[in-house]
Amino acid sequence: MKSIALRCRRADDEGFALILVIGWAALMMGLVAVVATAAVRQIKPSDRSEHSFAALSAAEAGLADLEARLQVGTISSVVGDETNAALNGWVPVPGGNTDSEFTYAIDATKSGAVGEVRAYSAGRSGDVVRILEAVLSKRSTLDYVYMSDIETPSPDTPGVYSTSNYSSSGYTYQEAARLLCARRWVEPGPVSISSSGTVTNGNQRNLRFCKWAGIFSSEKLVGRVHTNDVWWLQNTNLSNTLQEGAISSSCRTSVEGLGASEVGCPTGHRFIAASSVSSSSTPDRYQGDSWRPSGSNVTQRDPLYDTVLDLPQNPDLLKQRAAEFGCIYTGPTRIRFAEEGGVGYMYVTSPDTKLTRAGCDGDGGDGTQLQSAATSQVTRRVNLDNFSDLVIYVQDVRSATEADVPFADYTDPLQEYYWEKANRWPLGTEPTCEVKPSGKTYPFVIPSDPVDQSYFASGSTYKGFPSEQADPNSPWYGTACGSGDLYTQGAYKGALMLTSDNNVILTSSLRDSRLYDPSAVAGSANYGKPDPNSQSVLGIAAARFAYPYRPVTSSGSWVGDWRSSNATDPIYDFALLAIQHCFGSQDYDKAMDNGNIYLWGSIAQKFRCAVGISGGSAYGKVYKYDDRLTLRTPPYMLELSDEPWGDERTGERPSTTQSVGDTVSYPLLSPQDPGTAVVRNVRLAAAAEAATTAVTSTGTTVSITAQSPGLVVVVYEVQTPDWRDVRRVAVLVN
Repeated sequence: MKSIALRCRRADDEGFALILVIGWAALMMGLVAVVATAAVRQIKPSDRSEHSFAALSAAEAGLADLEARLQVGTISSVVGDETNAALNGWVPVPGGNTDSEFTYAIDATKSGAVGEVRAYSAGRSGDVVRILEAVLSKRSTLDYVYMSDIETPSPDTPGVYSTSNYSSSGYTYQEAARLLCARRWVEPGPVSISSSGTVTNGNQRNLRFCKWAGIFSSEKLVGRVHTNDVWWLQNTNLSNTLQEGAISSSCRTSVEGLGASEVGCPTGHRFIAASSVSSSSTPDRYQGDSWRPSGSNVTQRDPLYDTVLDLPQNPDLLKQRAAEFGCIYTGPTRIRFAEEGGVGYMYVTSPDTKLTRAGCDGDGGDGTQLQSAATSQVTRRVNLDNFSDLVIYVQDVRSATEADVPFADYTDPLQEYYWEKANRWPLGTEPTCEVKPSGKTYPFVIPSDPVDQSYFASGSTYKGFPSEQADPNSPWYGTACGSGDLYTQGAYKGALMLTSDNNVILTSSLRDSRLYDPSAVAGSANYGKPDPNSQSVLGIAAARFAYPYRPVTSSGSWVGDWRSSNATDPIYDFALLAIQHCFGSQDYDKAMDNGNIYLWGSIAQKFRCAVGISGGSAYGKVYKYDDRLTLRTPPYMLELSDEPWGDERTGERPSTTQSVGDTVSYPLLSPQDPGTAVVRNVRLAAAAEAATTAVTSTGTTVSITAQSPGLVVVVYEVQTPDWRDVRRVAVLVN
């Protein structure tokens, strides 16, 4: 019995052990399952993370591909490239060792108007998609508070070079300047003219004969300044005049690599000191090929090197934009800007304009309301809110026998009037050809607007431009009645671009109607500064000169009918480009001291001209860069730059998707928009057209019907009485 009991007990133990083994095994299997599940869960996020990084890299590869194409092409050629598969669907990332893909779209609808291109690049890896938005821009004159191509005055600037004979060379001083001075200092060319008329060539511009307009410690230039030439700097500490590291020149040193016969500049002295051009230091009339500037950097502002930034050859492109979207006026024209009741207006007097776009001659105008008689010129008020990104062009009067100008091959017969191809004025018979009491005939614009006439002193026979009491022989005016000169001033509102075939004459302040501190006095830090939230912006492109209006008599005294207060301490809020000549003051070396020019903006010019001279004649300079120009440019001004587009700033945007064949509606207004907000100009970005069959807008929504994969970008404007905003909807079609 004992043995049986023992066997039973052993059997019970063995059974219990077996149960323990089975239970342990089950526990281990469960633990393995838990660990395996956890591991799988860890693997999936890791795998998705890899796809996410790969998708981002693919989107970046798309932007790199786009920028490479823009380096060798234009926006139009890249957008219209039908062979580029990335514009119409997914393409593999180059390299062959990845399954990632990218596709992109380009919004170039505002490339001209506001100087901005937006690129949207989508990268895909596995089931992960990431979208990057890049804002592209390019180097231009708008990057600088001051920029010049040649740092010597234009040979044609009145009063700089004499029209008398230069020795017995057969040239006048002005003719000699056109030959010797109209090039950058380090470029080879003529350097002297002998008394017999023999021209000698050299490797540099003539340092003795050619005039210089330098930078002095009494001036203030806040922002970047650049010249394609060599700076002429006063031999004093310019720390309070120029910002450190903000001055650059395209004069190369051996570090940047000189050509075989290129003169260039020495390292650490990329400027010419004032003492180097004094008659006592080098008595020769020109410096010769071996001359080099030398000495220590006493200015404390030695220029850095930067590449040449070419200025446009002419403003014809802006004339085309004015023909397409804006206003073209003919002959001497007066425009005064004003904000009235929160609305921006311009008062236009342009007697030689027979026909312009309807509305450019005032509310209800049919385009014919500006034409005037010599003795009864009319002024019309134009509502600027009726225009978006307005380009205004003042063209020369053209005779009936003169050939048509560029861009005159439009098929729309209504555009013929932009160049007066029919019924042109015979030269010399224009209404602006007014004989003044002085007996001289030259362009004369007489605004009928009472506010304009109030700028003249009482007793004036003709309250117009130029002043009837000005020197009739002044070279600032000339004798061509049909020249496209623009006389302008006022407080503007909106995005505007002013362009002329000839000169732009600033008859007083020309400023943003919204000032940061309107009560500021002259000399204050914010004097003339635009409100940083203002959406107004103004550009000026003069084919020849742009200058403040300071008329004087033949004796050099201020004229009697034009108030000197109009010219004192003017405020300028604009970006200016003088394409063939320069920005300078009329009669800069004569008459009274008119204080300072207070500029918030940018000035660029072919040559460097003076706004005043030492001793208090004309103006001093207080130029400050308007930071708003980095984000908002004058209409179509950036189109004039031939520099390539590059990536300014990039960010990721949420992925909005829809399927091929679907129709989806998207809201165009946000809950934060005021009730006065309205949607305008809903349209596709050019590169998105292949991916859609329809884009329709109800005013507050847009419906997109997609027919093929790719990125679709819809651009639109939201406007209120106080501001206008450009917005976009980006949708990925799968």
